[in-house]
Amino acid sequence: MPGRVHVAPAGPADDGVLARLRRAWAAEAGGGVAADAGYEERFRAWLGDEGRRRRFWLARHDGRPVGMVNLLTVERMPMPGRPGGRWGHLGNLFVLPGHRRAGVATMLVDTVLAGAAAQGLERVVVHPNEASLAFWRSTRFVTTTDLLVREMV
Repeated sequence: MPGRVHVAPAGPADDGVLARLRRAWAAEAGGGVAADAGYEERFRAWLGDEGRRRRFWLARHDGRPVGMVNLLTVERMPMPGRPGGRWGHLGNLFVLPGHRRAGVATMLVDTVLAGAAAQGLERVVVHPNEASLAFWRSTRFVTTTDLLVREMV
């Protein structure tokens, strides 16, 4: 993949770009997406609500968006004698098929983790699927047993 890849935080002008990448992800994951004329509006509304807790990054190849990721920051409740803490949930990592296996996903993750460390986050978690497990392990995420999950659906 000749050219230059640059990763930077997404800004308000990137809402449509993020929505298009999410649509591309859904099309790939679901084998196609039915027409949904209201999707972009719902996405922008969701993003507006999430904006204080969630930050997005975009990877651009020669200026064209080719990937995204986000970090949801969770503020822990403080206790007497102990300040609250923060941790992150890294999610929605997606790279367009023609740009995979070229280091784009790793660049996105490394950028997010550098920012998380600079912000003093205590930990960053990710919920991989089976297909992405090897990638996440290659970025030094480890399997733990200290998280319990109760599926509600």
